[in-house]
Amino acid sequence: MWTSLALAALFGSLQTGPAVPARMDRVTVYPGRALVERVAEVSSETTGSVTFAIGPLPARAIETSFQVGVESGSVVVQGFELRLLAGEALAAEERRLLQERLAEARARLDAVEADRKVLAARAQVLERALSGLAEGTGPFAGMSFDEVLVQTERYQEDFAEEELRLRREEIELRERVAGLEDQLGGRPHAKKVRQLRLTLFFERPGPAVVRLGYLVPGADWTPSYDVRVAPDLTGVRVAQVADVRQSTGEDWTDVEILLSTAQPHVGLTPPDLPLRIVRPFLPPSLRALGYAGTVDAAPAEASGLEAELGRADFEAAPKVRFEDLGITAQFALPDRKTILANGESHRFLLTEVPLEVSPYRYVVPSLSDRAYLRADVTLNGDRPLLEGAARIFLGPDYLGESRIPSLKSGDSTTLDLGIDPNLSVEYELVEERKERPGRFSFSSTAHLARSFRATLRLSAAAPSSVLVLAEEALPIARDDRLTVEVEGVQPKPLDDAESQRLREERNVLRWRFSMAPGSTQVLRWGYDIGYDEDLVPVVVEE
Repeated sequence: MWTSLALAALFGSLQTGPAVPARMDRVTVYPGRALVERVAEVSSETTGSVTFAIGPLPARAIETSFQVGVESGSVVVQGFELRLLAGEALAAEERRLLQERLAEARARLDAVEADRKVLAARAQVLERALSGLAEGTGPFAGMSFDEVLVQTERYQEDFAEEELRLRREEIELRERVAGLEDQLGGRPHAKKVRQLRLTLFFERPGPAVVRLGYLVPGADWTPSYDVRVAPDLTGVRVAQVADVRQSTGEDWTDVEILLSTAQPHVGLTPPDLPLRIVRPFLPPSLRALGYAGTVDAAPAEASGLEAELGRADFEAAPKVRFEDLGITAQFALPDRKTILANGESHRFLLTEVPLEVSPYRYVVPSLSDRAYLRADVTLNGDRPLLEGAARIFLGPDYLGESRIPSLKSGDSTTLDLGIDPNLSVEYELVEERKERPGRFSFSSTAHLARSFRATLRLSAAAPSSVLVLAEEALPIARDDRLTVEVEGVQPKPLDDAESQRLREERNVLRWRFSMAPGSTQVLRWGYDIGYDEDLVPVVVEE
């Protein structure tokens, strides 16, 4: 049972008991946020209320999202409060020890700085002694030049060595003081952290385990797909991949990762109906004045090799567990993961997508001399497919990126998979003729007729026969003074429901046919535009 922050009132005056660590155990990643769950082990030798300090926790954690639940032990959560601290969240004894270390470090730093000043004064005395050498006074009086030189060099070496030692110790002490000040929150730029002060009532003495959870921004995951086309262009495999990244301010080390489609930041309450009022328009300047069931991947059947080796020698690879919660879904990654808070992408395989794939080549002769490899894909599995980017590979080679929309079981979409170099397309205008009405004709209608031809050739080196879908868009008349008639179409175009719809809406012709390696297919079509002889018809593309 979870206890929310709303129940934490009136517990701020209780004494803080021992500080306990809270191990990060599980992270549920949503689009834009993450639910972090930590586990803390506490204990008491007596019954009654005890308050524990748990931290440090990230300052970016959303305050109203904190929850606490009991996993084991005879304890009841009475309440908790959150505090925002500068520096690490420390218990009283820890803070006292750190303060003592800081005082010792500062005292030693003062001593080092004093020693450096004494050393500098000794160096000045040496310089004065050397300046009096020419006058025959000072400690070097009566010495030969060589003796003075040896003595001076020894002093200078001793000074330099001592200066270097003191300088290194000073740098080390300053770093130590700065680190201790950060831990104690004594510097202006010290890191802000949260501390949870949790009050538990022990109904029986002994240990207990509590779980706390909180939402943090700065985490995200997106589904994507790796679409791998066989090198011979005969097959397609699709793998669903999760792209996870986080910059929440704390590393996720050795934790269970769940990926959820829920969006907790969107809110649970539907919008209120507005009161809509109609009024005369005023410019702004004037207005200013006045979860349901679990579906695991089916276990793989034992292969013949596995049967020979025996089950003791076979260990199935861990799989992603999928849980359908009705309006949301979760993917539980196998094994524990580590994801650092550096914003870098981590990719995890979720599943092989059960798609029914129907590959074909798509050509539009008037627009391109290339044949595009496409696939109509239908989702057959029980799991819905989330919208995401699709990286397309031909064998080991990366071709580019497409996109897969959201799909439910039975839904279909089309994937563009690149260009088939084995299929060539030649397009030509075969004939263009213009006819004007005769001198003695009662009609004023002129005609512009055009006919086209496309020749498709499949290389003899192609690995197998291919299915081709060809499309061409003929002009549409949007002016009553113009008419368009389709002429000379060979072979007969498709006449299914989709083809009829495209013909009626956009005057599109479609052909579907199979080609064997080394074969040729010729397509012919044309149109006749009728228009008043006073007009000049042009065909434009929108």
